[in-house]
Amino acid sequence: MKLRALFTLLTAAAMSCTAAADVCQHEIEATDSYSEAMYFYPCGMTEALPGITLTGGYSNTYRHLQWMAEAMAESGYVVLAMTPVNKYGKVEQWRDAHLRGQEVLVTTASNDASPLGGKIDTNKRAIAGFSMGGGGTLLAGTLLKDEVKALTAFAPFLLEEQRDVAPTAPTMILAGERDLLVTNDSIDQIYDNVQKSAERNFLAVYGDGRHQQWYRPEITKNRDSYIQLTLAWLDLHLKDDPDAAEVLKTAQTQDKDRFSTLKLAF
Repeated sequence: MKLRALFTLLTAAAMSCTAAADVCQHEIEATDSYSEAMYFYPCGMTEALPGITLTGGYSNTYRHLQWMAEAMAESGYVVLAMTPVNKYGKVEQWRDAHLRGQEVLVTTASNDASPLGGKIDTNKRAIAGFSMGGGGTLLAGTLLKDEVKALTAFAPFLLEEQRDVAPTAPTMILAGERDLLVTNDSIDQIYDNVQKSAERNFLAVYGDGRHQQWYRPEITKNRDSYIQLTLAWLDLHLKDDPDAAEVLKTAQTQDKDRFSTLKLAF
């Protein structure tokens, strides 16, 4: 019985924490906007931290971007990672998941029954997503305006008629020159519109970047850089960390050979 009890205890611990020992998970109920959702957050957190909604792309579940969710949580963020109701649907599915997720961040913060009650700084919220999730990030940010404080769109997919986005929150776009799905022309169109509406903006196009690098577990090329730049953008605008600006400037000066395009205004 003692061995069985120990096994049960260890299993429960494994389910509540990810592979990173200091990141915990909390699953919440599905809604009409997402089919599943998991919070990732620092274990033992004692103060309210900025909150982020995160999604993958077409056909993805949130698990395909779990590596980014864990990196964000390790860096001091509460991340609500979601899978849209129809992961084979249109970009609007990802937009709606983010809009609902942002509402849930606020309600969770005031829910004393949740392990995250009082632990989310609802005045410092951000949106992040990949591919259709990146497109959904920009569409949701266009609607929420300054209600959110930062956007990070990874290889954002939008149909041509959807590219007239107008977010006002500081907006980062990471893309790949060798991406066959999200073309360079589409990124140019999207970023031109972002520049018009968001005073603070950042575009990095990786010379060897491909779409699969974001969601294929066996392809990890550039992921360290994706994480570094994303966290720097979030730290700059959600934590007012002056060192984060230096990380972004360093990419422009010392790591410029990695990028075919690098533009920043912040």
